[in-house]
Amino acid sequence: MATEDRFKQSVIVTLAKRAANRCSNPDCKAITSGPTDDPAGSVNVGEAAHIYGANPGAARYDADMSSSARSDISNAIWLCGNCHKLVDDDPNRFPVGLLFEWQREHARTISDLVGKAGADVRERYEKRHLDELGRLSYLAERLILEKDGPWEYRLTAEVLRFEMAPVLRRWDALQRGLYMKPATRVAKVDFLSWLDDRMAEIRVMIRAFGELSNVEFARAWGAPGVPGIESDIISVCRLYREVCEACLAWEETVRFSTVDDVYIEVRDLLVGVAGGIIDEAAKVPDFMSKILADNRAEGQFLLSMKLSLPDGWSDKMNSALARARRSHS
Repeated sequence: MATEDRFKQSVIVTLAKRAANRCSNPDCKAITSGPTDDPAGSVNVGEAAHIYGANPGAARYDADMSSSARSDISNAIWLCGNCHKLVDDDPNRFPVGLLFEWQREHARTISDLVGKAGADVRERYEKRHLDELGRLSYLAERLILEKDGPWEYRLTAEVLRFEMAPVLRRWDALQRGLYMKPATRVAKVDFLSWLDDRMAEIRVMIRAFGELSNVEFARAWGAPGVPGIESDIISVCRLYREVCEACLAWEETVRFSTVDDVYIEVRDLLVGVAGGIIDEAAKVPDFMSKILADNRAEGQFLLSMKLSLPDGWSDKMNSALARARRSHS
């Protein structure tokens, strides 16, 4: 296991206390700490288990997850040694979602046992609050409920990862030619208008991408010293996904369009233009995860994203259009 993916001792101690030193498996609930023969000693049989695996080959490992997220308490569940082995030996029977449900239910049970005032009321509030936020990953839900450390940035990275994953998979499949859609024929007389429409759409998508990246995320995170607003963070992440979906739809429109022979070169130059925006957007959650992994949650950080056409693209397009016009006339 990579050192950075291990739980720190402070995380282990806090996790054990939050679980009241009891196994979080609802079918077990064994006490994990007790006395030894030495009057001054104690024994611990509990373990901080990773929900998402800590290293490749481990149970429930997610390669897209950052080291900081794997080693965070939000990815931990307190189990006895037997149950830890049980869930890791059979990850299909004990998937990520089930372990998050165990952790959440155990926390509620312990809150009731220690007489935490308003535990039932808080449980109802949390359920309704999460329902209002819509579908989220289990990890995002835990980050929202616990709000530990730089939670705003961890939440942003996780929601972006969750929301963008289907788009990135589809974009990869499109580039590899793994699916097709019915072709749309663009008549020769309509091609230049069709081209103008595609370029206008690209400008709108670039403008939206820049506004979300440079303005809206910072607004959702809140001013320095002011907590962020989870609903705003999630909203911006979903708008980010929608921009990427629009870029993917644009690429499909271009790639599955049939044009007259004189305009094939022009059409082919459009391929990948909107996909470049998707590639740049994919850098954001990775960048944020790296900052968190390096424990640099304070300060200013710059991510440079290049939203520009390939070198020489404009000259190639102008030349292709000129040749098309000569052939057309």
